[in-house]
Amino acid sequence: MELNVSDWLQAADHEVEMRRWRDQSHGRAKEIPVECQFDGVAPEVIRWYYTNFDEESYRMWHPSHIGLQWEKKIAGPGAIHIAWEMVHGKLAAYRIRVDTPASVPASLGAEKDAMVLSILDTEGETLFNIVTRYLQTEGGTLKRSRFVMPEATPIEFCDAHRQHWLEEQPGMAYQAAPYLIKKTFGHMVGKELLTLDRIAVPAPTR
Repeated sequence: MELNVSDWLQAADHEVEMRRWRDQSHGRAKEIPVECQFDGVAPEVIRWYYTNFDEESYRMWHPSHIGLQWEKKIAGPGAIHIAWEMVHGKLAAYRIRVDTPASVPASLGAEKDAMVLSILDTEGETLFNIVTRYLQTEGGTLKRSRFVMPEATPIEFCDAHRQHWLEEQPGMAYQAAPYLIKKTFGHMVGKELLTLDRIAVPAPTR
């Protein structure tokens, strides 16, 4: 992934805006719910992919995905990656940490089986959260998420994230995840082999 000065400036400006909305909200938040159905895709496939995904497959989600960097690639809570993508007409560098429901504020209302993503600023403070549950259905997986944004975040920005989320999910489930499984194992494998207690795709060395 190659970045120029303009890219870094856009990402920095994006973070400055989100910090301002957070500070203006004084701890108050609003929720943007969204969900989608993955027919024929088991929850284990999605969870394994999120534990192991790499830059090549990340770009398959959506044309606005620019690149991916792993800051700390581990299985489960504590993993941190930086997602470079165009959001609302501006390049963002989202620093995303995987947290447990027990480790985040109770005000998020994170269910015990939820996956919590904390989007962090460069100092490690939370800008906003995404709380997600993966529910097995008769035909596959229901992914149900809630963006928990600072109250002062403009509705246009919230709507842009919701729309982007809806657009990127099919690429993740039907292109990126199968691609990475085949790349890792040489062929598609059953969900019983997609364990979450270890990293199957190590982060690239710098």
